[in-house]
Amino acid sequence: MKLAEKISTGQSGTPLHNTYPIYKDMYDNNVIFSYRGLVTSDLVTSVLGIMEERMEEEKQSRKMSKKVFNVMVECLTNVYLDELKTDLGYDPSALLLIKRVAGLYIVTTGSYIPTDSIPELKKFIDKINGLDAVQLKALYQELLSQGEPVTSGLTRLGIIDLARKSRNRLIYQFKYENEHYSFFTLESQINYLSL
Repeated sequence: MKLAEKISTGQSGTPLHNTYPIYKDMYDNNVIFSYRGLVTSDLVTSVLGIMEERMEEEKQSRKMSKKVFNVMVECLTNVYLDELKTDLGYDPSALLLIKRVAGLYIVTTGSYIPTDSIPELKKFIDKINGLDAVQLKALYQELLSQGEPVTSGLTRLGIIDLARKSRNRLIYQFKYENEHYSFFTLESQINYLSL
């Protein structure tokens, strides 16, 4: 067997046909960090450490680094899962992608949510996307004064905070799985050329 054949099939003889397309896709889309699994407090600490090193390598300013960190923390908080809440009836893991393209850092999270929560969530994000910075701050204060809970996981306050910190519209998508749960993707964009 030729060396090229050994490399292409691996020692076990099983083709590794998925590895390169995944790498190429991540390379072409400038993915600088990706993770799939449970989002815990330990993970959040690790991700922030990794991204701090990446931002230093890319010689980003402290202002830019702080802005990206703030958005990342809010994104991770939105999909943070308390270890006591793992009996959800669906996969509790989440997806985190961070990429840098065309003057933007893009932070994307994906996780399963109850399907019946989609209409209200969609309506709320659309409302948030229609507000300016002053209106977002006022709505945030209003919800706080009404006793809106400040907890981990996806909350209205968390979504508002994400919009305020990114200073851009939130991009979202729902992928229906069944009547019980669907996959929710939320993307935040941070302009780094305008700072």
